[in-house]
Amino acid sequence: MNNRREEQNQKLDKKFKEFLKRMVMEGIDNKFIEEAEEYGEYLVKTANLTTTQIRRIFGHVKKIENFQEPKKFIPQLLMLKPMLAYTAKRHESVGFLQEVLENAIDAVTDTTIADDNRTARFRLFCAGFEAILAYHKAKGGKD
Repeated sequence: MNNRREEQNQKLDKKFKEFLKRMVMEGIDNKFIEEAEEYGEYLVKTANLTTTQIRRIFGHVKKIENFQEPKKFIPQLLMLKPMLAYTAKRHESVGFLQEVLENAIDAVTDTTIADDNRTARFRLFCAGFEAILAYHKAKGGKD
């Protein structure tokens, strides 16, 4: 891992690193909603992530959401990781989102769980990312 990425990891508040992954595994609850709101604000005020940057990534997720079967959406979701890495390299602020999404992607693509659970986790991942996007905009996300 390069020094720049290590610095980004240190900047990312530790409480945010696993919150989306936890929700994907356990379901949506009030704690997640509160954390999504805090994280949306964090992305605006600390990361300076623009609406365009987050919506571009979200657009890819929405396209993947059209696939119903894990054998179709899992490869597409996994390909989101290199796209996130590339985008984070071009726009440092995306690095604040990259690790959170990648941790949640790992929970969705876990090969030790049944396909039904992977599908349910994927739906939760999409809903969680949408909540983050909504709070990012509500907290002042700009283009």
